[in-house]
Amino acid sequence: MASINTAKVVFLGLGLISGSLALALKRGGWVGRITAWGPRAPSLERGLALGVIDDYDLDLSRAIAGADVLVIGAPPISTGELLADLPRRLRALNEAPIVTDVASMKGWVIDQMAESYSRFVPGHPIAGSENSGVMAARADLFEGREAILTPDAGTDPQALKWVTAMWESVGSRVTLMSASDHDAALAASSHSPHMLAYALTMALADDTLNPMRHGGGALRDMTRIAASDPVMWRDVALTNKESLIDAMTAVEEQLSLLKELISSGEGEQLERYFSICRSVRRDHDSVLNPFDLSAGAQLPESEGADKGRDAS
Repeated sequence: MASINTAKVVFLGLGLISGSLALALKRGGWVGRITAWGPRAPSLERGLALGVIDDYDLDLSRAIAGADVLVIGAPPISTGELLADLPRRLRALNEAPIVTDVASMKGWVIDQMAESYSRFVPGHPIAGSENSGVMAARADLFEGREAILTPDAGTDPQALKWVTAMWESVGSRVTLMSASDHDAALAASSHSPHMLAYALTMALADDTLNPMRHGGGALRDMTRIAASDPVMWRDVALTNKESLIDAMTAVEEQLSLLKELISSGEGEQLERYFSICRSVRRDHDSVLNPFDLSAGAQLPESEGADKGRDAS
């Protein structure tokens, strides 16, 4: 296996996350060749013009030939379709590169692999933006962010070590967990918040007073991720639906409780509820805003807490 900065890496799909990873590798002194494949030329041409990749190919078998590492950077359902076909293509080429992905759910994606492939290391960087496409790629996107890997008992230890080192080289901290735990945790921490942002935005869009015209920081922060890629979030909702429904049900229960407290005029209990939430949120500032707060800094009392950049 090539060393961590000399490998030939091929991105299958070139968008925000894969493009940012390519830029981050290059910024870190990557000397191996970085190329890409995609079903259509425009995004690949943009990536080449921007210096994100060194070359591209529209033929999948030709693109993956000779690769040391394949990084699947497609939307979730497309990722599953690629994984279903990759082992056959690699067997035909008599090659066995490391394969990893960046999809934000793992169980469904892993299940799409048509046959066992020990050098597949499922992954998910907890980073993103409401902007999409390779034009939005940033070399610093993963600094201070978590990258979750979900190997199983059959995963090649050397492949896992290599993918871990790759994410650490771009500034991420790596966590290992099971695919099922990942999907439940991300349904609560990422997928459900996106659904809430969509629901709030739709409620405001249908309001005859047009409240969006009068929004400030709270509305900006709460609806920012509703501008995320609709295709990706359609795929997330469909492929992690059981965990997502559980997470949304938990939020519905809290909304019902809040409605009861407001309706009954329970001011003391409302204040206690809000105080608990403020403490929980501030306890996690170092994770959610790793670069927005200096050591020991406090958020202003009058400001909304979340200025996070994730749409992951």
